Amino acid sequence: MTSSRRTGIPEVDALIDTREAEQRTLDELIVVNGAEGAVATARSADLLAEQAAARRRWAAAKGLLTKAQKDGGAAKIAAARERRDRACAEFERISDAAIAEMQQINGARLDSLGETMTQMRRSWDAGSAVIDALAPPTRHEPPGTGR
Repeated sequence: MTSSRRTGIPEVDALIDTREAEQRTLDELIVVNGAEGAVATARSADLLAEQAAARRRWAAAKGLLTKAQKDGGAAKIAAARERRDRACAEFERISDAAIAEMQQINGARLDSLGETMTQMRRSWDAGSAVIDALAPPTRHEPPGTGR
Protein backbone atom coordinates (compact mmCIF):
# COMPACT_ATOMS: atom_id res chain seq x y z
CA MET A 1 0.00 0.00 0.00
CA THR A 2 1.26 3.48 -0.75
CA SER A 3 1.86 5.72 2.23
CA SER A 4 -0.36 8.41 0.67
CA ARG A 5 -3.35 6.14 1.26
CA ARG A 6 -2.58 5.68 4.92
CA THR A 7 -5.02 7.28 7.31
CA GLY A 8 -3.15 6.58 10.50
CA ILE A 9 -6.20 4.74 11.79
CA PRO A 10 -5.13 1.08 12.08
CA GLU A 11 -8.61 -0.35 11.53
CA VAL A 12 -9.18 1.76 8.41
CA ASP A 13 -5.68 1.13 7.08
CA ALA A 14 -6.31 -2.62 7.41
CA LEU A 15 -9.53 -2.21 5.41
CA ILE A 16 -7.63 -0.24 2.76
CA ASP A 17 -5.00 -2.99 2.57
CA THR A 18 -7.75 -5.58 2.09
CA ARG A 19 -9.43 -3.51 -0.59
CA GLU A 20 -6.17 -3.03 -2.48
CA ALA A 21 -5.42 -6.76 -2.31
CA GLU A 22 -8.89 -7.60 -3.61
CA GLN A 23 -8.45 -5.07 -6.43
CA ARG A 24 -5.06 -6.55 -7.37
CA THR A 25 -6.66 -9.98 -7.57
CA LEU A 26 -9.42 -8.56 -9.77
CA ASP A 27 -6.90 -6.78 -12.00
CA GLU A 28 -4.95 -10.03 -12.44
CA LEU A 29 -8.13 -11.92 -13.34
CA ILE A 30 -9.03 -9.30 -15.92
CA VAL A 31 -5.61 -9.57 -17.55
CA VAL A 32 -5.75 -13.37 -17.62
CA ASN A 33 -9.31 -13.28 -18.98
CA GLY A 34 -8.23 -10.92 -21.74
CA ALA A 35 -5.45 -13.26 -22.81
CA GLU A 36 -7.68 -16.33 -22.58
CA GLY A 37 -10.37 -14.51 -24.55
CA ALA A 38 -7.93 -13.76 -27.37
CA VAL A 39 -6.89 -17.43 -27.51
CA ALA A 40 -10.52 -18.59 -27.37
CA THR A 41 -11.49 -16.22 -30.18
CA ALA A 42 -8.63 -17.42 -32.37
CA ARG A 43 -9.42 -21.09 -31.71
CA SER A 44 -13.12 -20.49 -32.41
CA ALA A 45 -12.24 -18.89 -35.74
CA ASP A 46 -10.04 -21.89 -36.60
CA LEU A 47 -12.85 -24.31 -35.75
CA LEU A 48 -15.34 -22.39 -37.87
CA ALA A 49 -12.90 -22.28 -40.78
CA GLU A 50 -12.35 -26.05 -40.57
CA GLN A 51 -16.09 -26.62 -40.50
CA ALA A 52 -16.69 -24.28 -43.45
CA ALA A 53 -13.97 -25.97 -45.51
CA ALA A 54 -15.50 -29.39 -44.82
CA ARG A 55 -18.91 -28.01 -45.81
CA ARG A 56 -17.49 -26.70 -49.09
CA ARG A 57 -15.91 -30.12 -49.84
CA TRP A 58 -19.24 -31.80 -49.19
CA ALA A 59 -21.07 -29.32 -51.42
CA ALA A 60 -18.51 -29.87 -54.18
CA ALA A 61 -18.89 -33.65 -53.88
CA LYS A 62 -22.68 -33.28 -54.12
CA GLY A 63 -22.22 -31.19 -57.26
CA LEU A 64 -19.96 -33.84 -58.80
CA LEU A 65 -22.57 -36.50 -58.00
CA THR A 66 -25.27 -34.44 -59.72
CA LYS A 67 -23.00 -34.04 -62.75
CA ALA A 68 -22.23 -37.76 -62.79
CA GLN A 69 -25.92 -38.59 -62.61
CA LYS A 70 -26.54 -36.43 -65.69
CA ASP A 71 -23.51 -37.42 -67.74
CA GLY A 72 -21.99 -40.63 -66.48
CA GLY A 73 -22.43 -44.32 -66.29
CA ALA A 74 -23.10 -46.45 -63.25
CA ALA A 75 -19.42 -46.68 -62.22
CA LYS A 76 -18.95 -42.91 -62.39
CA ILE A 77 -22.15 -42.35 -60.40
CA ALA A 78 -21.11 -44.92 -57.77
CA ALA A 79 -17.69 -43.30 -57.37
CA ALA A 80 -19.25 -39.83 -57.09
CA ARG A 81 -21.77 -41.11 -54.54
CA GLU A 82 -18.95 -42.63 -52.48
CA ARG A 83 -17.02 -39.31 -52.57
CA ARG A 84 -20.17 -37.46 -51.49
CA ASP A 85 -20.78 -39.90 -48.63
CA ARG A 86 -17.15 -39.60 -47.42
CA ALA A 87 -17.33 -35.80 -47.63
CA CYS A 88 -20.62 -35.81 -45.73
CA ALA A 89 -19.19 -38.08 -43.01
CA GLU A 90 -16.10 -35.87 -42.77
CA PHE A 91 -18.26 -32.75 -42.47
CA GLU A 92 -20.36 -34.35 -39.74
CA ARG A 93 -17.25 -35.53 -37.84
CA ILE A 94 -15.59 -32.10 -38.07
CA SER A 95 -18.84 -30.31 -37.18
CA ASP A 96 -19.49 -32.53 -34.17
CA ALA A 97 -15.92 -32.04 -32.92
CA ALA A 98 -16.09 -28.27 -33.52
CA ILE A 99 -19.40 -27.95 -31.71
CA ALA A 100 -18.14 -29.98 -28.74
CA GLU A 101 -14.96 -27.91 -28.48
CA MET A 102 -16.88 -24.63 -28.83
CA GLN A 103 -19.14 -25.73 -25.99
CA GLN A 104 -16.06 -26.40 -23.85
CA ILE A 105 -14.59 -23.02 -24.77
CA ASN A 106 -17.83 -21.21 -24.01
CA GLY A 107 -18.27 -23.09 -20.74
CA ALA A 108 -14.75 -22.16 -19.65
CA ARG A 109 -15.35 -18.52 -20.62
CA LEU A 110 -18.58 -18.47 -18.60
CA ASP A 111 -16.82 -20.01 -15.59
CA SER A 112 -14.09 -17.39 -15.89
CA LEU A 113 -16.65 -14.61 -16.14
CA GLY A 114 -18.37 -15.93 -13.02
CA GLU A 115 -15.07 -15.97 -11.14
CA THR A 116 -14.34 -12.42 -12.29
CA MET A 117 -17.77 -11.18 -11.24
CA THR A 118 -17.36 -12.82 -7.83
CA GLN A 119 -13.98 -11.14 -7.40
CA MET A 120 -15.43 -7.84 -8.58
CA ARG A 121 -18.05 -8.10 -5.82
CA ARG A 122 -15.29 -8.79 -3.26
CA SER A 123 -13.35 -5.75 -4.43
CA TRP A 124 -16.42 -3.52 -4.36
CA ASP A 125 -17.44 -4.81 -0.94
CA ALA A 126 -13.94 -4.14 0.38
CA GLY A 127 -14.11 -0.61 -1.05
CA SER A 128 -17.51 -0.08 0.54
CA ALA A 129 -16.09 -1.17 3.89
CA VAL A 130 -13.42 1.54 3.60
CA ILE A 131 -16.01 4.16 2.67
CA ASP A 132 -18.28 3.10 5.53
CA ALA A 133 -15.38 3.24 7.99
CA LEU A 134 -14.48 6.77 6.86
CA ALA A 135 -18.03 8.11 6.66
CA PRO A 136 -19.13 10.36 9.46
CA PRO A 137 -21.69 8.81 11.77
CA THR A 138 -25.24 9.51 10.70
CA ARG A 139 -27.64 11.24 12.97
CA HIS A 140 -30.99 9.62 13.14
CA GLU A 141 -33.73 11.96 14.25
CA PRO A 142 -37.44 11.38 14.18
CA PRO A 143 -39.12 13.11 11.22
CA GLY A 144 -39.95 16.75 11.80
CA THR A 145 -37.70 17.22 14.87
CA GLY A 146 -34.49 18.53 13.40
CA ARG A 147 -33.29 21.22 11.04
